[in-house]
Amino acid sequence: MLNSFIEKTDVIIFDLDGTLYEGDGHFSLMVENLKKRLPEEHHQDFDQLYKQSLAGEHSLTIGKVYDIQEDVIWTWNPFTTELTVAHNWDNEVVEIEDAPKKLSVSEFDYKRFVPIGDGWWPPYSIARHFGLKNDDTEWAYHRTKEQMANLDGFLEPTPGLRGYLEELAKTKKLVLITNSEINDVHRLLKFLGLDHIFSDIVPSALKPKNTNKHFEEVLTRYDVKPEQVLSIGDNFMNEVAPALQLGMYSVWLTTSEDVPVEDKKFAKIRTLAQN
Repeated sequence: MLNSFIEKTDVIIFDLDGTLYEGDGHFSLMVENLKKRLPEEHHQDFDQLYKQSLAGEHSLTIGKVYDIQEDVIWTWNPFTTELTVAHNWDNEVVEIEDAPKKLSVSEFDYKRFVPIGDGWWPPYSIARHFGLKNDDTEWAYHRTKEQMANLDGFLEPTPGLRGYLEELAKTKKLVLITNSEINDVHRLLKFLGLDHIFSDIVPSALKPKNTNKHFEEVLTRYDVKPEQVLSIGDNFMNEVAPALQLGMYSVWLTTSEDVPVEDKKFAKIRTLAQN
């Protein structure tokens, strides 16, 4: 399906973190760092909830929205932007008074509504459920990023990706849009051998809040229609849902069994590795 989408499009937008390298062991690092800020009495329950989430046995799955204020997990439709059903942490359906009926991507503020777009966000949400404040989760995230850069095995180049992208760049425009800061972007791309690939790089992109804005700028800059653009990323909320809303093609890189949406312009794969 990926090759089919590539054949139909002229511009390909890539995410960076979790997309252009392999491995998901950093999520385990994140869990351990979050638990360092949690009272030990919550550790076992944290591990149990996280295990259930990974196995798809809990309402906290990719494509949902965590409501910090109400401490519930919402089912969210990326096309209609409707918040449809709320579950508590016991997986029970609950009624939330005065909750908005719709929530656009631009309203994901991370103060109340948090999009569960990739593997970073289930442990974050569980930690907030057990009372961690934003300062604690920020510390855990930045600590994890430092460990990823300094520990072996947490930044694995994707086999064959460099040559594959070099060939694609001969006939397609390749764009990188990432939430990472510019210094991290240059460091990672150099480490991965991909620092010569992209015709345009947008760092500190503030996805998903500003994803539509960046995508529309790509349409204008390259003078293309949405159906001529493919978005590839590991975060459903950041790279996939906004692309589908605009009529683009989108590929979700994930090991999740979840299928948040059915659409002929949507596909999911596990890796960009080339045999």
